[in-house]
Amino acid sequence: MKLGFSIPNNQGVEQVTDLVELAKNAEDAGYNSVWVSEHLFHSTYVASRLGDKPYHDPLTVLTAAACATSRVRLGTSVLVLPWHHPARLGKAVATLDHLSGGRLDLGIGVAITEDEFANLGVDFASRGRRADDVLAALNALWYQDVPQHEGEFFNFSGQRFEPKPLQSTLPIHVGGGAPAALRRVVAYGQGWHALGKSPQELAADLATLRELMQAAGRDPQSLHISIRCVVSFVDEPWDKPAEERRTLKGTPDEVRAVMNAFADAGVDELVIDAGTRDLQRNRDIMQQVMALIV
Repeated sequence: MKLGFSIPNNQGVEQVTDLVELAKNAEDAGYNSVWVSEHLFHSTYVASRLGDKPYHDPLTVLTAAACATSRVRLGTSVLVLPWHHPARLGKAVATLDHLSGGRLDLGIGVAITEDEFANLGVDFASRGRRADDVLAALNALWYQDVPQHEGEFFNFSGQRFEPKPLQSTLPIHVGGGAPAALRRVVAYGQGWHALGKSPQELAADLATLRELMQAAGRDPQSLHISIRCVVSFVDEPWDKPAEERRTLKGTPDEVRAVMNAFADAGVDELVIDAGTRDLQRNRDIMQQVMALIV
């Protein structure tokens, strides 16, 4: 199982350069990937966490990280597709894929912050259909010489769109565990990016996802399975079994056991989230987790 690291652009770190430095630290520590998150306004739980602290733009952070690193993959955990026009997003993502030398992984989701949708003038109730329309549009933009798309929300035809991504297939990692998200994985995904699941819950959802993949004529083994988990090392053991834990909270031995449980459940990549803006704490957790598998 590979390890990724969640860069805390969502935690109120003041200087963007510090986030880029963490990406370099993760690459040097042996992590396979770094990931960033997206919100536009400080809505609900974001406001309670950040106050007046910044939530930095994910693609800008990854652009800087692409220039500062050479090996680590660059992922979004996740971009909220209903907030984006597919042509503008498609061009930004394809350009970043070229800049990074083909290291981009596009994690996508639909979000649950209804107040933020209202502030953006985007209908909350249709966010799933809008996300599907964006994904279909991106497929046209990236893989048709002269893209044509007729969707519920977006339509275009008759003009070239460049650049195409550098990767022959730019990986789409669909976030979420609801039935609609799993169907979205089958229709559009090269990966499933789970959030807030225990190994037991993930294994059950993955069994359902594999059935859906087979029914659609897709190879379930072709999917990349990843999950992002908050990490917290403590001195006193917990009493909950490793298979039932949704976070990597515990003693070092317990954290290792939960990591092993995720691997046994079918996870290909575990994204570590320190859950703090404290830069040294991020580095410490980065090293502590890596030490558990080497």
